[in-house]
Amino acid sequence: MNNAPTSGCASFPNSNPTPRELQQPRAHVLRLGYLPRSKIVSCLLHGLSAQPPPPPMERCLTGYMTDIQSWVDFRGRLTSSALQENAIDVSYQLNSIGELRQQMQNFGRSRNNSVQYLSLARCQLRWVPRLFLFRDSSRRILTDTVVYLTLFGNDFDPAPTIDRLSLQQQEYEMRLDNNNLNSISWAATLKETQFPHLKELDLRICGITELGNGTFSTMPNLEKLYLGENNIFHINSLTFTGLKKLIHLDISRNCENDTNGNFQGFTFDDFNVFSGLVNLSSLDLSYSRMSQRNVHAFKNISKNLQKLSICNSGLTNIGPDIFDGTSIRFLDVSGNANIFSNIKGLQCVSSTLQVVYADNIALTNFDVFENLTSLEILRVSNNEITEIKEKTAMTLPSLQVLDMDANRVTTWHKPTVSLMPELKLLSLRNNNINSISEVMAIDFTNLTYIGLSGNFIVCNCNLREIFEIAIRNEKNREDEHIHPLECINRSRLTGVMYVTAYDDVNTIIANRNPVRPVCVGRKCEDVVLEISGNYLLLDYNQNTYHCLMMSNGISTSVKAVPSCKTRKDFDGNEVMFPTWNRLYLLIILLIILPFLFYGFVYRRNLRYFLITVRNSATLSLISREEIIDENTIFNYDVFVSYCNDDRAWVLDHLLPHVEKDCSISVCLHERDFMVGLSILENIVSCMDRSKTIMLILSQKFLLSQWCQFEMHLAQHRLLETRREDLILVLLEDIPRRLRPNTLHYLMLTNTYIVWPKEESERHLFWRRLKKSLVIHKMQQPENVSLA
Repeated sequence: MNNAPTSGCASFPNSNPTPRELQQPRAHVLRLGYLPRSKIVSCLLHGLSAQPPPPPMERCLTGYMTDIQSWVDFRGRLTSSALQENAIDVSYQLNSIGELRQQMQNFGRSRNNSVQYLSLARCQLRWVPRLFLFRDSSRRILTDTVVYLTLFGNDFDPAPTIDRLSLQQQEYEMRLDNNNLNSISWAATLKETQFPHLKELDLRICGITELGNGTFSTMPNLEKLYLGENNIFHINSLTFTGLKKLIHLDISRNCENDTNGNFQGFTFDDFNVFSGLVNLSSLDLSYSRMSQRNVHAFKNISKNLQKLSICNSGLTNIGPDIFDGTSIRFLDVSGNANIFSNIKGLQCVSSTLQVVYADNIALTNFDVFENLTSLEILRVSNNEITEIKEKTAMTLPSLQVLDMDANRVTTWHKPTVSLMPELKLLSLRNNNINSISEVMAIDFTNLTYIGLSGNFIVCNCNLREIFEIAIRNEKNREDEHIHPLECINRSRLTGVMYVTAYDDVNTIIANRNPVRPVCVGRKCEDVVLEISGNYLLLDYNQNTYHCLMMSNGISTSVKAVPSCKTRKDFDGNEVMFPTWNRLYLLIILLIILPFLFYGFVYRRNLRYFLITVRNSATLSLISREEIIDENTIFNYDVFVSYCNDDRAWVLDHLLPHVEKDCSISVCLHERDFMVGLSILENIVSCMDRSKTIMLILSQKFLLSQWCQFEMHLAQHRLLETRREDLILVLLEDIPRRLRPNTLHYLMLTNTYIVWPKEESERHLFWRRLKKSLVIHKMQQPENVSLA
């Protein structure tokens, strides 16, 4: 293709095309909304291949135009089903006007023989010509019969001049009207010609930059209008005047450049721009960047609006009254950072919302979905959610699908999932779950599908039982698809109310990998399970369903974890050490000997215990009038406590990854303690001036008196400030019998990270640690270190 200047989001050639070029789809036919954002800019600047694009792979909740109807494909050609009706398709033809005139003569032989479907896609039209005045053999005008019209992919300039019109179009227009030819605009014919029966109009990829007043006022029966993938930057207040029967409006994937070449969001001339669309039930604004003030236009929208997509539109902070008066059932706000900064942003539609997509919006608080009593599908992947509160879970009685992939969810110890009685599918891939608690295993009982891959989970009996239940269910039941709870007429979902949500979920279910039973020789394991469940694994892959063996720090397949015979008096280590039960019995029988033995071995620790008690009493006398909150200024991002035996790991591994890669300021005792102060004063001072405390735990750490004191002080600080700014890093396995009560409590109440011994597993360790440190750093105000 010849080089062409860039205008908005698509490239348009300066000169008229050759016949050969006209047969090829134009460069900007590719729907930019389906490309990764990094590739969109490249496409905008350099143009795209002239070959037709493949069907779209990524979609917002509302899908694409060709999902909603079946009469035109993504290239603008009429589909086979439409061609079987009274249709004319002159798309991609150089002599489209002459071909249309000739084919019109084949119609009109009977009352039912009239043109209803018409495609003029990619005919290199510079404006909408007056060919609608053509008559068939019965002298019926085309405008009186056409019902479905596509002008997909033509180049409609705001005001084309006569020297830019093709010779064929010039001659045709001059025969019809010799007056004022130089002032023809793309919308002139639409305004001047009545279309009494037109129901659907396709104006995708036509280079439209502005929508003037009354552009569609001559189409009183128009039901669906498609304006996607243009360069619209301004919509006048009376653009949609007269469209009282319009039920679906698509203004998606529009973008335009300002005078500096930067993207500019389109604006509405008036906040009442949609107020005349009294029957509008579906509005698609996805991938069209808008200015923030445009959200006020939603206040004046039809009360019949049920489907709204504003994904990747650049909007933020929806107020609680924005959707007041509407009955929205399907909402997509994905890609709009902080759009739910106001926790009450959905309260006006709490009783009607059925599907919500809110991916990648920097969401931290799940409570924004509280009291959504009709909600059935919720997708909130790629956010920063850490938990679902019990009171919120109890207010979601209809929720069937919950997708929380790539959040920060951790192990929970109170019933949560079971409080949502209709929940069938729960996806928790790529979160921060490091163990499966017994409560979680019971919580999953009534689910139909669960997904847990991508979590750094420690092997235990609960995880193994979940795996065995899934194997058993593979043999006893078939896949079940997710359907709306309410019996809805299928045409409402496949027609204008089409949404991808149920199809998205059912496609994942259909493509999942079944779990095969674990067999030794020809005989499969027959395991008696103490818990039940109806679920299957949604995301099983032999290479990703791994857990960490605490005995050796090696990642292993869940299939290889030994089956647990009983869960009674369960300790996580008994999966790896079945002989410990005998050891415990021996300790009970010889209780005096172990006391004497440990008293001798740890006599120094016992002595230091008394010192710790004394220091704890000292700390309790320290009066702190200020409570550490989100606005407290800190000099360091993290205080690292470690023993001298682990110093090499801290200097060689931790510091390069944390200080250099993450720009985290680290406080080390050997580097940052102030000369002249006692060790105790330095420890207290540095901890108070650090946002986060990190304990590098090992068995040698527990033998260090000062490390024990720092661990004790860290617990004291957490209880005093009621914060959760503590990170535990285990360099090796620390059995329960070796853990002091302080450490055991901290490990039960805080998420900890285990240093894997295998090199291949360490990238997951650094990814989780960096994410946690960066999140803590982002939550504190800017400060210049005084150290």
